[in-house]
Amino acid sequence: MKTLLTVCLLIAGTALTAQLPYTQNRFAIDSVQNHVYGSDTDYAGNPATLKMDIYKPIGDSNCLRPIMIMVHGGAWIGGSKEDYNMAYMSRELAKKGWVVANINYRLGTHKTSNYNMYALCNTSLSQPCGYICDSAEIYRANFRAMQDAKGAIRYMKSRHSIDSTDIDNVYICGESAGGFIALAAAYTDKNAEKDSMCFAIANAPNPDADMATYGCVPGSLNLSRPDLGSIEGKLHRGTYDAKVKGAGNFYGGLLKMNILDQVSDTPRLYMFHQGSDVVVHYTRGTLLGRTSYECYGPTNLCQTYFFYPVAYGSRAIAQYNASAKKIGVLSSSVVLNYNYQNNCFSNGHAIDNINTRLSDMTLFFAAGISATGNDPAVNCKRIGLQENRYASAFRPYPNPAALTLHTGLTIPFGGLAYTISDHAGKTLLSGILHNDNVGIDLSVLPAGYYILRTNTGRAAGFSVMR
Repeated sequence: MKTLLTVCLLIAGTALTAQLPYTQNRFAIDSVQNHVYGSDTDYAGNPATLKMDIYKPIGDSNCLRPIMIMVHGGAWIGGSKEDYNMAYMSRELAKKGWVVANINYRLGTHKTSNYNMYALCNTSLSQPCGYICDSAEIYRANFRAMQDAKGAIRYMKSRHSIDSTDIDNVYICGESAGGFIALAAAYTDKNAEKDSMCFAIANAPNPDADMATYGCVPGSLNLSRPDLGSIEGKLHRGTYDAKVKGAGNFYGGLLKMNILDQVSDTPRLYMFHQGSDVVVHYTRGTLLGRTSYECYGPTNLCQTYFFYPVAYGSRAIAQYNASAKKIGVLSSSVVLNYNYQNNCFSNGHAIDNINTRLSDMTLFFAAGISATGNDPAVNCKRIGLQENRYASAFRPYPNPAALTLHTGLTIPFGGLAYTISDHAGKTLLSGILHNDNVGIDLSVLPAGYYILRTNTGRAAGFSVMR
């Protein structure tokens, strides 16, 4: 029988937590798919365009929605924002009142020069693209993805007037490799924490010829491994930082524990893991180590995954925190179902019940959001707190609106030109406003979420209620 180990339960009372904002499905949702948030150079020296899917609630009256960044898994070589768990949780969170950015990030690792497909092995059992040339490739892939995630965080903060979001309540969550990336983005706050393997190192070797056959090598491949730069990356540097209030980790972990030594503002942490995970050990072990030595090794079925580094799973992180007290607020659930040489086909590298685990994480984070004073019932009255810090912010009112929307701007001589568009960018209304006391007539618009743009270069999102 599975035993559930609860390391720390911060939320007491089901009746109380059920009433917290951002925990119940209450809204219809809308989304913007494949929205570009930046570009950078991938491991092979090629340009990579970075995209996200943005999910928003429709029909709420909240001016300060919390933000969630979702990060998919795939061993740093595959997966995408379209993966079921990430897309499903993104939609569910938006129904609860969150604005969610489900992101893609730079993928890829240099491959081994010595690969052999064993006689009894095939590509349905073993992933050829997972055979890396050395352990530096995982550190470097995780670092690049962390930079992208930090850039996505800053980008979503920069959109706060468009999305009606709370830049003081940003969270990040990932599964598998995405869990590693989410934790790295949340807790890596000093350049001194940059691993030596993320500076310039020796060139990668020429990959085994089979790698090209299996589609593991791009047509243009640069084997140099340059310095990867700052922990913050290159994207959207300037006004906004990449700090988050919390991180969620589903069966991922840490490559190094030292990033938990925070300078300030320690993010709260939610984790879920199973002992039967043969990919990422729930305590401490070589990545893919159980796959190699328990699943492949005893039968000589497939070549073992060489060169992967040791990593720390959710149970080890929780135990470390219990002794060192590095994380201020932590909730960790570990299913203790470990069986040596008996977990190869148990699907332990997965969420055992996605709705339960998502609910647990949402309740945990909602308590943190509530502690900051974020309350949908009064948020629109508090909007000035953020306006004072970002003078360029633009907040039309009332939001949500019914029949008339005011810009709150001084109308220049000749009037203020404006457009109102939907999420797809289709212009639905346009005109020139000569008197803001009259406002913009919204009577022809159905209930939903829209974007107002003016010829002053300002843009803001608002909802229409019917």
